Amino acid sequence: MKRIVSTVFAVVLATPTFAADRVVLLAPVTYTQDSSIVQKVKDECRPEEQVARAMSSALNKKYGGGSPISSETEANGAQVMRMQVSHVLGVGGGGWSGPKAITVQVELLENGKVVRKTRANRWSTGGMWGGFKGTCSILDRCAVALAKDLSRWAGDPSYKIEDEAAPKDAAPEDKAAAEKTSL
Repeated sequence: MKRIVSTVFAVVLATPTFAADRVVLLAPVTYTQDSSIVQKVKDECRPEEQVARAMSSALNKKYGGGSPISSETEANGAQVMRMQVSHVLGVGGGGWSGPKAITVQVELLENGKVVRKTRANRWSTGGMWGGFKGTCSILDRCAVALAKDLSRWAGDPSYKIEDEAAPKDAAPEDKAAAEKTSL
């Protein structure tokens, strides 16, 4: 019984020390001022919501961050991840209209100050059975890949996110557009 009581007591006392190890997402995820995206894809797929949903889930799994917050004052000592979508490559037609990509710019804040920032992009052609997937489904794959990388980046200052190479069938102008957005 003493062991259980002392364990519970230790966990209760240690909880505040874990607060700095938490990372929460600042919502909503927005677009940069110079973002580029096809309006139809923006309206139908809502990539900012796809990224927010995937990122929130990844942070919650890794850091127990809970739900996204709407103000930095709600962070309760956790680090805050602020994201903006800067480029979305994709038109209607799903896998048949070429690869899709999402590029985001991310800042990690601690006590209201930017401690790190990065830019990340992920491409997808839809994977297995990609020709049978829609544009939104393929963009969701990009959002999940971004969330996986960014959740690792948030917890490991030495982790550097490398830009993913464009698929060989991506048009040169699409490659250039994805690469032009930088911090």
